[in-house]
Amino acid sequence: MERMAGLFRSNPGAKPNPVKGFYTALAMFLPLLVLSMLGQSAFGGLVMNGALLTSFGDAGTSSRTRAWSLFMTAIGGTLVTALGRLIGGPWWVEIVEIFLVVFISGLLSVYGRVAATMGLLLTITFVVSLANPGGPATARPAAGGFLLGGAILMLFALLFAWLQAPRSTPRNEVRPNRSRPPLTTRTSQHTLTSPLMRFSLLRAGGAAVAAGSGWIVAGEPHFYWAAITVIVCTRQDEKASLRMALQNIVATFLGALLVAVLIAGVQNALVLGLIVVAITFLAFTVKDLNYTLYLFFFTILILLLISIGMSGQSLAALRVVEVKLVAILIGAGIALVITFLNQVVLHPGESG
Repeated sequence: MERMAGLFRSNPGAKPNPVKGFYTALAMFLPLLVLSMLGQSAFGGLVMNGALLTSFGDAGTSSRTRAWSLFMTAIGGTLVTALGRLIGGPWWVEIVEIFLVVFISGLLSVYGRVAATMGLLLTITFVVSLANPGGPATARPAAGGFLLGGAILMLFALLFAWLQAPRSTPRNEVRPNRSRPPLTTRTSQHTLTSPLMRFSLLRAGGAAVAAGSGWIVAGEPHFYWAAITVIVCTRQDEKASLRMALQNIVATFLGALLVAVLIAGVQNALVLGLIVVAITFLAFTVKDLNYTLYLFFFTILILLLISIGMSGQSLAALRVVEVKLVAILIGAGIALVITFLNQVVLHPGESG
C-alpha cells in the first residue's frame, strides 16, 4: 500500500506548470480547428499528432536548451515518421524493423543522456508510425504534418518562455562538468560481451515479441502500445523497471476505466472535445510533477482522441480501451521478464 501511494508523490522540487499545459493544448488543437474549418481535418490530425509527439522533447529550463531539444525532436520525428511509412510492410517485416530500431537506440546511452533520451523519443515515434496504415503514399503528408506540428509547438513554447522571462529572476544555469568517456571505452560497449550490448539485445527482442503478440495472435495494430511499454519500462536497474511497470499499469488501468465511463455516458462530440482539451492541459501541467499522474491523464487523452475518431461507434471505442489495457499489461510483464533475465541470468553476481 505504501509503495502504491508513493507512485503519486510529487518529484522533489517539481511544481505544476500550467503554462506548459496551456501552450501544448494550444499547439495541438488550434491548428486542428483551423485546418478542419478549411476542410483539411485529416491533415489537421497529423499536425496535432506531430505537436503531441514533439512535446515529449520539451525539456530543459533555459530557452536555448528547450529550443534545441524541441528542434531535434521535430526534425528527427519528421524523418522517422516518413521512414516508418516508407518501409512498413507485412507484420514480420515490421517486427524485424522494430527489433533493429530499438536495438540501435539502446546503444545510444553510451554517448550520454541526451543521445539516449533522443533515441527513446524517436524510437517511440517510429513504432507509432509503423502502426498507422497507409503505406508510402502517406509518408509525405504524415512527415509534413509532423514537421508543422512540431514547429508550432516549438514556436509556442519559446514564445511563452520569452513572455515569462521578465517576470522571473534571472538564473545562471550551472552546467556540470561531465567528462565524456574516451572513444575506446565507448567502442568496448559495442562488443557482444558488454552489458549494454546484451541488455539492448534483450530489450529489442522484448519489444519485437510485444508487437508480434498483437499482430500475430489478435491482428490488433493497437498492440504497438505493448512494444512502447517495453521500450519505456525496461531499464538496467531492477527497481527502476519495477517502478516504471507499476506506474504504467496503475495509470493505464485508472485512465482506461474513466474513459470507458466517459464513452458510455457522454455522446456529444463537442463535449468530448472540450474534455480532451482540458485533459491535455492537465496532463502537461503535471508532466514534471509526477509521472504516474501525467500518464493517467495522457491515457485518457489518447483514448478519447481515438473515441472521437470513432464517432458513433461506442462499442469499437470501448474495444480499443480494452486492447490498450491488455497491451500495457503484456508490455509491462515482458519488461519485468527482461529485467529479470538481465539481472539474474546475464549478471548473476550483481543481483540481490
